[in-house]
This record gives sequence, structure tokens and C-alpha cells, in this order.
Amino acid sequence: MFVLKNAWMSLERHPWRSITTVLIALVVAFATLFGWSVQAAETTAAGPGEQALKPAAAIRPTAATLAKRNGADASWTKHYLSWDDYTKYATAAQSTNLQFSYTFLESAPVRQSSSLTAIAGSADQPASKTGGELTMTGLYTADALQDNEAGQIRIVSGKAIDYTGQAEANRHEALISQALATKNHLKVGDKVTVGRPGDATKTFTLTVRGIYAYTTPDASAPAKLAKDNRDNTIYTGYYAFNSNGLDANNAKGWAIPDLNIVFKLSSMGDYRQFTKAVKGAGLRATHEVSSSTVTRYRASIAPLADLAHCMRLGLLIAWIVGGLLLLALVILNLRNRGGEIGTGLVIGVSRGRLGWQFMLEVLMPTVAGAAIGILAGAFASGPLGSALASGHATAPDAGIIWHTIGWSALAAVVLAVIALVRVFLFQTTTLFTTREEATR
Repeated sequence: MFVLKNAWMSLERHPWRSITTVLIALVVAFATLFGWSVQAAETTAAGPGEQALKPAAAIRPTAATLAKRNGADASWTKHYLSWDDYTKYATAAQSTNLQFSYTFLESAPVRQSSSLTAIAGSADQPASKTGGELTMTGLYTADALQDNEAGQIRIVSGKAIDYTGQAEANRHEALISQALATKNHLKVGDKVTVGRPGDATKTFTLTVRGIYAYTTPDASAPAKLAKDNRDNTIYTGYYAFNSNGLDANNAKGWAIPDLNIVFKLSSMGDYRQFTKAVKGAGLRATHEVSSSTVTRYRASIAPLADLAHCMRLGLLIAWIVGGLLLLALVILNLRNRGGEIGTGLVIGVSRGRLGWQFMLEVLMPTVAGAAIGILAGAFASGPLGSALASGHATAPDAGIIWHTIGWSALAAVVLAVIALVRVFLFQTTTLFTTREEATR
């Protein structure tokens, strides 16, 4: 009790020093718990989290190939993959005992009319060169929208179309963008007419079943041609696309449909195996295997990875600066205590009791600050990380909490031992020197 009382009285004599010690220990402990929680979340997301994905694989032109695309040059369609190409790749994948399902979407330019005028591009050219001012995309299943190059959509008015329905009514249903509907003063139920890319005189009529808006950012540059503006895309079911003559086998120029088959795989391991099989089957040098599933996932965890990177540097700074400040406060507390130590020894206080007192003067504020910091970190790491990492969970698990407690305790003990050493290094010969020397 004597030791504890003296230690407490010493802390009360220097309140700002004690408060500063508590605050520094609190900040370092909180930063440690939060930083380790973020790093653990990032490691999990980039490792087990990604491995748990069920990727959708597509075979599409590389970025270098797309950079050379000219939407007014119909020879570009030589880069389209045919059913025969996809059959070759699928057969190669199946030969490795790989199991998968698939969906697909096909696109072709279509021509505007008085009932449906496209949103203009920045450098439009005649439809005779581009094939049309609008793009019509036929979807085999609703899942195909998840792998749509233009982006994912949501219905803001009306209903989704029956993508696989073959009934006559389903063959004339379409979705148009909110921007296109606004420009043409269209609403659900209205009818619009568009023309085929190869022959402007051949038109067909569609009924607006729903109006959509994109839910993902537009990654493409501002469209020079109207047909390349994703808001000028008309979505239909595949049977509507086919029944209106856009999936013609003998088509030429821009009338050739751009076929995209998306393979549904069960794991990242299967995705890597599929990629290897396709390349082994003679994948064109202008194309690559990619996965919108993986791309979107990696983009979603990018804020978490950035935060983890910042926390690695932040923790290093916190540990170095915090450790040096705490050490400086301990040394400051031990200055000019020689007289106090000598007096204690003279009146019969043992070095052990004096050492324990000095240790308590260090342990009480550092342990209190660390405890508050760890408690705050345990409750705040999750919400704080979620706010800074776009919703990703960064709550610490029991292992991280105990790890932080252990290292905090070790740091406090090291500082306390420094105080203990000061007592045991005190030389009794100084008791017979001048007062000024004894208080050094």
C-alpha cells in the first residue's frame, strides 16, 4: 500500500506528464489494433476471399486491340469471335475435365428513326459507315447482364423483359435507357421503330417494356459515335434479337453480330485452368481471357488495400514516434530522483520497494492508456474501417485483440524495467556527497 500510495502521489505531482503518457499509450494501442485489423481484412479479402469467387470468364479483345477500333470501319468485325471459335475453346476446356455452364449476349448496331433518335456522339458519321446510331444487345439470360461490357443496370420504370421467352409477344419487348427515354419523351408501353444495320429500309418495331439506368460507372472515354454511347443501347432477349434478323449467318460488315459467350466457372482454380486451356487451343493474339467477376471484386477491395497500405506506414510511424515519446517521458520522470532514492534507502526502504514504486509510476498511466485504446479499438475498428474502406468489414478478431494486449503489455514492462534499473543503479556512495551531486 505504501508503494502504491507513493507512486500515485508522484503521478499527481506531475498531472500533465501523466495525462500525456495516457494519451500517447491510448493512441498507439488504438492505432495498432485498428491497423492490424485492416491488414488482416485485406489479407483475407485478397486471399481466401478471392479464392472463394465463382468467376465468369469471357474471351474478348485486349485493351491494345480495342484502342485501334474504328467504329466507322466495318472491317473491325474480323475481330469478332464466331460460334465455331467458342466451340473450339469450350472443347479444349472440357478435355481437361472442366465443368462449366454458359450464357451469352450478342450486339449489333441498329438505325434510329423518327420514333427513337439516338443521343449524338461528339464526332458522328453516317449510318452507312457505322451501321447505325444505336446498339441492340440480345441477352440469352438475365445473368448475361452481369457480364455486360457496358455495365450493370437496374430497372427504374416498368419491368424486366423475359430474356428466354420465345412467345411472339416477348420477341418485341425491349429496355431503353432513362437518358434515351427522356430525349425521345418515351414511357413504358410506347412503341419504337429501328432499322437493320445492313439495310435501312428493313425496320422492326419494339415495345418499351422497361426503362433502365446503369449502376456501374462508365469506364469508357466519351463516345465519338452515337452507337458507342452506352445510353444508346437497347436491351432485348436473344429471341427478339434473332427473330428480327440480327443473328444472320450470312451477314456482312456491321451486320455481323458481336457474339460474347460467358463461361460460368466454380472456382478461381477452374478459372485459371480454363484460361490455360483456351490459350492452349490457339487463342488469338488480339484476345485474352478475362473475368468481370474478378475485375469487379478486385475493384471493390481496392479501397481496403489502399487503407492497409496506409496503415502499414502509419503503424511504423506510431510505433517509432509513440515509443520515443513514452521513453522520453519515462526518462524525464527519472531525472533528479537521486535524492529521493537515497533518502528512501537511508530510512530503511529497500531497493525492491523503491523499484516497484518507480515501475508503478510507469505502468499505471501506460497500462491505463493502452487499455482504453484497445477497448476503443475493439468497438471502433469495424465502423471506422467500413467508412474508410467503402463498406468492407475490419472488425478485429480475438486473436488480434490478444496480440495487441500482449505487445502493449510488453512495451509497458520494458518501460517499467528502465525505471527499475534506475533504482538499482543508484550508487550508495552518493549519500556522502554534496546535495547537488546526490540529486543528479
